[in-house]
Amino acid sequence: MNRIKLALVMIIWGSLGVFTRYIPLSALSLAFLRALIALPFLFVAMKMKKSGKMKFSILMPYIISGALLGFGWLTLFYGFKHTSISSAVMIYNMCPVYVMIFAPLVLKETISKIQIGVILCSFLGLFLIVGHNLLEGSGYMGLALSAISGMIYAIIVLINRSIKIRVDDQTATFTQIFTAMIVLLPFVLFEGNISTVFDLDARGLVFTILLGVLHTGLAYTMFFSLHAHMKSVEIVSYSYLEPLFGILFSVIFIGEKFTFPQIIGGILILGSTFVGEKLKDRKLSMQKRACSNASVNAPDNRD
Repeated sequence: MNRIKLALVMIIWGSLGVFTRYIPLSALSLAFLRALIALPFLFVAMKMKKSGKMKFSILMPYIISGALLGFGWLTLFYGFKHTSISSAVMIYNMCPVYVMIFAPLVLKETISKIQIGVILCSFLGLFLIVGHNLLEGSGYMGLALSAISGMIYAIIVLINRSIKIRVDDQTATFTQIFTAMIVLLPFVLFEGNISTVFDLDARGLVFTILLGVLHTGLAYTMFFSLHAHMKSVEIVSYSYLEPLFGILFSVIFIGEKFTFPQIIGGILILGSTFVGEKLKDRKLSMQKRACSNASVNAPDNRD
């Protein structure tokens, strides 16, 4: 059942690009409304958890990552609207590669030869996708902002990895989404286009509500609730369904077409990062098993 729930979450997130195409609002308005509409849902989930009061210093990393999350959504939505969804999805999914590059610098983690190979393969795939779009002379800004979105999410991952005192997932999610909404609010007011939400037709209005309730409130709550019941290696394996469904939906509902360089580029990016994550998790599992065996077989000197 947990695997079905996780697959459902990935399908929901995979449909994000198509949803944004059917909502005639600016990327900024979409990012803001996504957070605003999701907040009541996430607030109820947090209250049901009955979390105690948190010190501001403990919440600070989540506030910082929440601010970045708002801009990550903004740049991703801009990418969806100004380049092909498939290209935006594949370029955005360079995020794990950026984490591999900066983790040794920020978190003092070691980088393996396999990870170096993953990085090289992924950048080759990125070159093929970007090169194809540049030759066609379209989507420059969308491509750039999709890449920036992936970098922002990589920074969020590094921040989350560095947190020493953690709060429950419901409180963390609410804090991040609330901060994203607050950070985006001044830009929305300055843009002055938020009132166009009242001009949406029935389809646009329903899709906007679903963007907040389904793609954010429900999907985030379901995703983090699964962390207590599934191993990280399983979650990583299923996470690659998101870009695959994103590409599939763009072909079915938007009518996007693939070229050979795009297909090879996508395989290099998604395939290499998938293999890299699987091998990393296998290595960590072996290390934990070795430590466990060592502790079991160690002589007892308590007497």
